[in-house]
Amino acid sequence: MGCVENSPFITRILENFDSPPRGVETLWLDEEGLSKALFRDCVLSSKVPLLVKRGLAPERLKKWNAENLTAHLARQPGKVWATRGVADQGSSHFEEVRVRDYARYLFDDDAKRSEAEPIYVSISKEFMQMLPDMATELGLDRLIPPLYSQYPYAFLGPEDTVSGLHMDDYHSLFTQVWGNKIFVLIPPTDTPNVYVSQKYDWASKLSRVDLRQVEANRRDFPSIRGCTPFVAEVSTGDLLWTPSGWFHFVYATTPTFSVTFFLASPWRWATFGIWEDWFKVGLHRLGLLGRRHGCTCHEGDG
Repeated sequence: MGCVENSPFITRILENFDSPPRGVETLWLDEEGLSKALFRDCVLSSKVPLLVKRGLAPERLKKWNAENLTAHLARQPGKVWATRGVADQGSSHFEEVRVRDYARYLFDDDAKRSEAEPIYVSISKEFMQMLPDMATELGLDRLIPPLYSQYPYAFLGPEDTVSGLHMDDYHSLFTQVWGNKIFVLIPPTDTPNVYVSQKYDWASKLSRVDLRQVEANRRDFPSIRGCTPFVAEVSTGDLLWTPSGWFHFVYATTPTFSVTFFLASPWRWATFGIWEDWFKVGLHRLGLLGRRHGCTCHEGDG
């Protein structure tokens, strides 16, 4: 658990729980990399989080390293909406920034020194439109079965960015293109202890618990102490498979560029789960769903 020892922030987060942290299952790849059969048999079928070390090919990483991505974004004329702080719990705050300015901001220590919380580009359609087909770029299109629907979203941010405690309705294949993130994951059996929020977020459920507020959580959300935390450190070139139902909290220890592929199985198509999600999106845009208790896509309190 070296990632915990090297991160005082995560050490503090783990004080929310009475149980000591456990490591996730890990698959170390050799020079041959991740084959289609290995992905199908070991990753896609896993019911627990699985960390795949060296899951991305080195040539893919070089093409989209920090220098090349920054140069690519510097040529983009558009703007993106970025989250200021954490939108999963409490209030949601957003800022519109030019993507070329944001690319410079990532590595500008002086600009971030005076900030209470960093700006984080996450789940941004505008940002995804500035990138090519990342499944092809990262060599994952050959691994994901054709009958699986995939919804890719990129995450770009400086160190100290946080994704608050939440659970995705879809399976998640998280790819770390560069940088380092630490995941704290909670199994589905502990869902009754995470205090599920009524705040709206597309295809996910949020926890009311801000794990950064340890003292307040002991008073206001005491059951969180009964959860069993699992920890995974995801570094450049790694993949993390997270099945649907696992709540997780994510912290960046360095500037990072990540792409998550949310995957929907043919069964989800057959049971109309996807159509239900998009129907809810339509109702939310009309203001008929998910506004009373706040959401992660509009300004305001949750």
